[in-house]
Amino acid sequence: MNELLYLLLSFGIIIGFIRLKVNIGISIFLGSLLLGALFGLGPKDLLLSFYVSSTEWPTVRLILIIVLIMALTGVFSQIGYLKMMEKAAEELFPNEKYSLAALPALIGLMPMPAGALVSAPMIETVADKFNLPPEKKTIINYWFRHIWEHSWPMYQAIIIASAILSISVKEFSSKMFPLTVLMALVGYLFFLRPIKFQENEKGDTKEGLKLFLKSTYPIIVIIFISIVLGCDMVYGAFIGFLSALIPHFKRIDKKEVLKYALQPKIVFLLLSVMYFKKLLEVTGAVEALPEVILELNLPIIAVIILTPFSVGLMTGISFAYVGMTFPLLAPFFTGFDKIALAYLSGYMGMLFSPVHLCLVFSAEYYKADLGKVYKTMLIPGFVLFILGVLYISFL
Repeated sequence: MNELLYLLLSFGIIIGFIRLKVNIGISIFLGSLLLGALFGLGPKDLLLSFYVSSTEWPTVRLILIIVLIMALTGVFSQIGYLKMMEKAAEELFPNEKYSLAALPALIGLMPMPAGALVSAPMIETVADKFNLPPEKKTIINYWFRHIWEHSWPMYQAIIIASAILSISVKEFSSKMFPLTVLMALVGYLFFLRPIKFQENEKGDTKEGLKLFLKSTYPIIVIIFISIVLGCDMVYGAFIGFLSALIPHFKRIDKKEVLKYALQPKIVFLLLSVMYFKKLLEVTGAVEALPEVILELNLPIIAVIILTPFSVGLMTGISFAYVGMTFPLLAPFFTGFDKIALAYLSGYMGMLFSPVHLCLVFSAEYYKADLGKVYKTMLIPGFVLFILGVLYISFL
């Protein structure tokens, strides 16, 4: 039980600091220190854990991917590809507000850390036309970026779940696909529908597709290398970056690209998130959490909901709540409805996690108040969960 109290206290500190408008990276770092101290780690152990988490490959890989994506965005800005994306959206969507959902959804097909960073600049110009506040930009980008994670078979969580439960990926994806549809529908009703209708005089689909392919080909390169060929995302991001840089090498200000890519606040945020995850691992906090919940002798349905939700909230990673809780919950999975409920519950925890990179990076990019983002997302999130449960009850 102490483990649960320590986790809640550490989490409360992170949320509290963020609410006080302390830098997100610093908030997570301070919460991490508190977590380690509560679990009995001394200054030496805390320092060693930070060194290890900062230098091990998963962290280095994540930083490389994010830096390359930021560098790619910097190149896009200089060579006019962001303007070209805006023009493509105008041609493809008579009502431009639909591009606000379509572009993040497109990037969502590519399972990658902090993918919302790719789509954030893509929709910014269109969002500014509608005078959307930073919080609305953040939530639209974040919400539609994640509609596929319920069912797109490229996501690790789905592959891991199918392996643990001996269910084919095809069956899992097809049965979960209605949740993707529901999330898109909820997003439309709450976030897009209220936006005042603006229709272009005319649209040229052929020209729009041409501009879209021309301006997003580096992203298509990343998708091809990382998903079609199955190479590590680091290689995909690197080659995608080079494919944008090399043709325009002479006219690009390389120092500006480097400055944009290596932003200290973003690098520290990444280090803080990975430090938090490392301390969860070192202290055994997350592994102990499902066992603590089971010991509370709650109704089975409550256990199926709370266990993955808690791990999703603590880690902000879908394959974490699947990998850590599904083996423990497997005896309670008497039908696919229980599996779907556990997955949806973990997903809701991940969606609201303050250490979810897509959320914190979107808020950081648009300079949004994260507290206001949560308030805006609360009711749509609740509606999504209720509609998801209603669908699951028919499985």
